[in-house]
Formats: sequence, C-alpha cells, structure tokens
Amino acid sequence: MPTKNTQQPAYTAMPNSIEAEQSVLCCILRNGENQAEIVANLHADDFYQPAHATIFEAMSDIANRVVAMGETTSVNSINFTTLVDYLRRNGKLAQVGDIDYILKLNELLPGTSNYDEYVSIVKRASTMRKLIDICGKVTQKAYSSSTAEEAITYAEEAIFALTQRGANGGLVDLSKDIALTLKRINDRFVDPAKFRGIQTGFRRFDRMTNGLHGGELIVLAARPGVGKSAMAMNIVENVAKNGGTVAVFSLEMSNEQLIERMLSSMSTVPLEFIKSGQLPNGEGDLAKLFTAQETMSSSMRLFGNDYANIKPSEMASQCRRLKAKSGLDLVVIDYIQLMNSGTDPKQGRQNEVASITRALKLMAKELDVPVIALSQLKRDAAIRSAASGKEGGGEPVLSDLRESGAIEQDADIVLFIHKVEDKENNTVEHSLIVAKHRNGETGTIPLKWIGRIVRFVDEDFLRENDIDAGDTSGPSPSDYEGDMQFGEEGQDEFVTDLYDVDETISDDDIPSEGDN
Repeated sequence: MPTKNTQQPAYTAMPNSIEAEQSVLCCILRNGENQAEIVANLHADDFYQPAHATIFEAMSDIANRVVAMGETTSVNSINFTTLVDYLRRNGKLAQVGDIDYILKLNELLPGTSNYDEYVSIVKRASTMRKLIDICGKVTQKAYSSSTAEEAITYAEEAIFALTQRGANGGLVDLSKDIALTLKRINDRFVDPAKFRGIQTGFRRFDRMTNGLHGGELIVLAARPGVGKSAMAMNIVENVAKNGGTVAVFSLEMSNEQLIERMLSSMSTVPLEFIKSGQLPNGEGDLAKLFTAQETMSSSMRLFGNDYANIKPSEMASQCRRLKAKSGLDLVVIDYIQLMNSGTDPKQGRQNEVASITRALKLMAKELDVPVIALSQLKRDAAIRSAASGKEGGGEPVLSDLRESGAIEQDADIVLFIHKVEDKENNTVEHSLIVAKHRNGETGTIPLKWIGRIVRFVDEDFLRENDIDAGDTSGPSPSDYEGDMQFGEEGQDEFVTDLYDVDETISDDDIPSEGDN
C-alpha cells in the first residue's frame, strides 16, 4: 500500500536576489534624481549580501550628510567618486570588492527607469527572510514560554512589527488630497449622521465630539469613589445596546461585579439589593432582572477580562483576535494606574505609565477603535477642594492626572467627573468636564447621579423625557408601560425611596432598550 509523502521541500538558501540588489545599488549611483527616494525606502539589513549591505550603508550615510559649499550648504550626492572615497576613508573598500566591484555596479545597467521594480524585489526577499527568522523565534518561544498566551502574544507582536516596517510613506503632496477632503466635507454636509462616531448616550457630550471615533484615546479621570467606573459602564451599556461590540478590561473589579452593575442599571433594581439578595419586591424584581439578563445575553456583544496583571501588549493581542472574529467598536480599560507595562521597573513609574499610555494610543490607531482608559487624579484636587470651603469645590485640571504627564499628552480627549457636595445646604452636584479635546470644543456638562442603580444621566435626557429632577412625589404604577411596568402593591413607595438620593427621578429616567 503506497504511503503518503510527508517530506518537506528542502530550502538551500534564504530568499534573496543578488541581481536585484546589484541593480538597486546601480540605480542609486546613476539616478541622481531618485536616489534619495530609493535610499529612504530601504534599510541596510534589506540586503542579503554583506558587501551590498555595507555599500548601501555607506550610500545612506553620504546622503544624510550636509557639506559647506561657499556661503551655502548642500547635501552630498551619491556617485562613484563619493562612494569610493567614503569606503576608503572608513577602511571598508577592500571588504566590498575594491574599486573594481564599485565600477562594475556603476556600469551594470544601461538605464535606471525600472528602479522601483528592483526595490520591490529586494524588499520582498527581505520580508520573507525576516518572516522565516520570526517563525524560528516563535518556535523557540513555544518551547520556553510558561503559558500559551505568552507565546501567542509574542508571535502577534513580531508579525505586526514586521507589517508596520516601512509603513511610513514619507512626505506627500497635500495638494493632491484637497479634492478628496472637500468631497468628504460635502458628504458630511449632505448626511451628517454618516460620519457620526459612536454615541455614548450623553447627548450634549455626543454633540460636542460628534461621538467617539476610531483611533482616539479618551481618558476618563476622577478621584476615588466619584463614579468613573460607573460612567464608563453607562457608556458600555449604551454602545452595546445599539449593536456595538465592546471589550472591557477591568483590573479593579471582577467580571461578576461589572455584570451586577449593568443589571442594576438596566433593571432599575438597586445594586445594594442585588448584592444582598434581599429584593423588596421579590418575584417582581427578579422578573426585571431576568428581562435585563435576556437583553444582555441575546442582543449585546460584551466581552470582559478581569485579569489584574494584564499588560498593554496582551490587551492589544486579545483585541486583534476579537476584532477579527466578532468585530470591535469600543475598548474600555479600568484603570491606567493599576496596569504594568512589563518594562524594567528601574525606569521609574512615570516612565512606565508613559509607555502604557503610548501603547494604548497605538492600540487605538492600529485597531481603529476608540479606547476609553480610566485614570486616578492626584490629591491636589482634594486639597484645592478643602481650600474652596466645599467638598469637591476645586475643579480638577490636566496637571492633576496621576503619575505621568504623558497621559495628558497622548490622550485625544480628557474628561473629568467632578463632584461638589455642599453639606450646609445638603446638596450634591456632578458634572462632566471636557478638559481637553484635540479636535473640538471643551466645556462642562451638568450630570445627575442615581446612586442606587449606579447611573449618570444628563440634563438633556431629563428634558427630552419631561422629567423633573426635583419632583419628590414619586411615580404611580400607571406611569409605567412595557418592560418597565410596575404591577406589585407598594411598588410606587419603593420607587420613591429608590430615587431619594441626590434627587428624585422616575423610572423613565433610565433609558430603555431602544434609547440612544
């Protein structure tokens, strides 16, 4: 019985083309008009032959040197004379084949118009060699790594770095893009909704930013206990309800805690009752929780990771796979100061946080999704609050971002949740401060906080739903319809107690499944 031939083909040499390498070097020597472009598109390690790599390195150094020409300066040109002179002065002429080989290169081609074809052959062979090298290192990593995730992350990062090599296209003539830019402006005028980003559910903020857009790093910061995790989960809920796929990395809370918060927000059953299991309305509250659970399970694409020691590179790796499999519209990270970059701790925490925020910004650009990263504030904000005479009276500023100024630099949008408590008058006010907006306006947006169901709402939402934030009468059972209907005796009294926090708001205050 014949057996299947499983023998792999034998490869005797790494991918390369000596002829293409020689032709590229000849084009650089002979084509003065395009030699700068050719040099800029290649690296010395793209050449397989050591002599060719040395010659190209010399050419690159010549091209980057500026020399004095009387009262003016000029960039050196690469030609037979300057190349031989450079190699001789640096003791490298003999190792590349002496003058005879340089002369051979200079006279190799009758013309140099096909230089781009020779360059593409050299780059292709170089990429194949690097890919083979990566595969070998990945194999070694697969043998030595303590976890499969570590090996996969290494492989993904190495492949991605290879794909990004040479991605910089250099300077381009912007005049060629004017017509395309004007067309996009016209398209926005005709259909503004077409270019609207992801809607957070906070209407005034969405108008200010036109939604969240791919590639943006949004930093949401506050002092501990003010509600940054709650607001982030409110945004997650709104995006997921409207068909978006969301990845949440929670370094502080478990996935179970995040789900409990979302169930409370969507069902209007207070979080404290969910945690204690003492539901005031028993079956009625359970029914509302099951309705919220059904919505989350059937129509919301939510993915969570509560591993406390995750690195930015691991986040990017998992998000790449999620986007390829299920799509990805938003990433939320709670929070920056709990992360570690995996770099040498001797560099200092500020440098580590700087590398973390840079990695998050690069992840947002690579995946083309908005990334919301939560951040702590320094105690400086609390000190200013004490000086103001009101708890929380001093507004946070960008310099309050904790541990690194790089957070402010890398972020496209910086948001602060600000809480002012006046104990004399027994009032509490919340606001969302847009402290930095790279592509638009800044400002302050008043918020209302419903603590028992862990939800923020803005004044636009209250006005659009004809809700009086100061109404303390409480709703009656007839005020509710559909999934939010109350049929249990005493439910109206319970709802009145439920919203007796900073202000009394009816259940209509909580967005239903169809709300934006």
